[in-house]
Amino acid sequence: MLYVGIDIAKNKHDLACIDETGETIIINYRFANSYQGFHQLKLKLKQLSPITKDVQIALESTGHYSYNIIAFLRELGYTVFAYNPLIIKEFAKSQSLRKTKTDRKDALLITRKLRSDITREYYQTDKLMDELKELTRYQNRSIQSRSKCKNLYIRLLDIIFPELHGIVSNLHNQFIYDLLTNYPSPQKLARAHFSSLLKIKRLTADKAHQIQEAAKQTIGNASPALSL
Repeated sequence: MLYVGIDIAKNKHDLACIDETGETIIINYRFANSYQGFHQLKLKLKQLSPITKDVQIALESTGHYSYNIIAFLRELGYTVFAYNPLIIKEFAKSQSLRKTKTDRKDALLITRKLRSDITREYYQTDKLMDELKELTRYQNRSIQSRSKCKNLYIRLLDIIFPELHGIVSNLHNQFIYDLLTNYPSPQKLARAHFSSLLKIKRLTADKAHQIQEAAKQTIGNASPALSL
């Protein structure tokens, strides 16, 4: 069995390899984070062993920089393990290898961690799990972004049309969104034909009248820079 460690960076990666006895086979092999670099990696791994199951590969889970190379190695049929950087840091404390940080030493350190780890299966990468994690992160970012947009929206309405909240209790109703999409400022609302306002779905004539009258007398800031 051969153990390969890859230290991941933005533009390049460093590879080291040891055998099952701990003897160093490759102390450092650098390749670019590019199509050509990945092709060189493929050739280097084939040189180590033509049988993919005889090679285990580990790297640090350094966020999005590791996504593409993990997917590439999986497609080639290799078993890939991803360690939290804190785990590698703790392992380094028991090693004399990492007194000073270099990419070459980091790659070799990862190989030694992989070789000595009797629980390595716990860190084996899983495509579906990785995709689920990414979708969960995207969902969380979307929720946070939506919350920020809603807060900004309420803030702007408080400035340009503070009377609106007294007429409509929920400013996130769809008919309010539709209304403000067509008339993004109180001034435009005040000048709108009443019949046009009634074309907004779920906006009643009574509410439309109240909103338009309030728009005509608003104390809100009329700056175009604050228009929705």
